[in-house]
Amino acid sequence: MKYSMPTFVFEGSDVAGLKANKDFVGYYPYSGSVLSQFPEITKKYETTKGSLHVPLGVPLLKSEVRKLIKARIATCPVVRGEMDLSRYEAVDSEWCSIGLSAPARRGLVDNKLFRVKDLTRLSESEVSAIHAVGPTAMKILKETMKSKGLKFRH
Repeated sequence: MKYSMPTFVFEGSDVAGLKANKDFVGYYPYSGSVLSQFPEITKKYETTKGSLHVPLGVPLLKSEVRKLIKARIATCPVVRGEMDLSRYEAVDSEWCSIGLSAPARRGLVDNKLFRVKDLTRLSESEVSAIHAVGPTAMKILKETMKSKGLKFRH
């Protein structure tokens, strides 16, 4: 579960999420550049920049899902070999120990936040604005801070 929806993860990268809504099932490729590559798919459904709205009772074809997922995986820096994960492994052990996802851990490390205590330098809104720190990561961070008697900056 990521962003409050079932999420498919490939080699540490969030690839796609699905979420049932009142009138449609949302397909979320977690990248604004994926859907625009497939006008033949997007013309069949309502869309936003980052989501495909599939009406209830209308199937999203396996071949369409396969294309969308392959395109999203191709955009992942980890998959493209553009990210040296070893530099994170040396400094994100505290984030790993509390159960944060790899993208959230990388976002915190990229912002020079290596320990839970480091979060006290920032406000809650500043932390939640960090790339890949979504609702699930924020819940984990808040619970961990509370258990240690720590608070975000006001």
